[in-house]
Amino acid sequence: MIPELRQQYNESFTNEKYESFLQELNAAHPGQIEFRVAETPIFVPKDFTQKMLHACESIIDIITDPQFKTLTKNAIPPEVNVPGEDGHPQCIAFDFGICINESGVYEPQLIEMQGFPSLFAYEVLLD
Repeated sequence: MIPELRQQYNESFTNEKYESFLQELNAAHPGQIEFRVAETPIFVPKDFTQKMLHACESIIDIITDPQFKTLTKNAIPPEVNVPGEDGHPQCIAFDFGICINESGVYEPQLIEMQGFPSLFAYEVLLD
């Protein structure tokens, strides 16, 4: 989204760097990464970052409201409801799509929200 940074990143990309990256990932857990690794950074302007943060905070305000569980108690059918659920997840991840509105302005659109840590382990490994 910041074209100059994207161009600089793309110009410095090489297959050798990518292969080295994959070898480093696989060295930690040989044979365990069974998906195509296609991580690439996105370069987000500060105003868009603020839009995403505001969206996250708005969602968190709703789901932490004391009335939320009462209002949504029938959203999950009883046969798939997990007993002993914690009051709140220990972690949360938001997945946004980057969309262009009718005015031509980028805006985040929530795709999904996860309350489990599977993606976080992958991100720690990347550090």
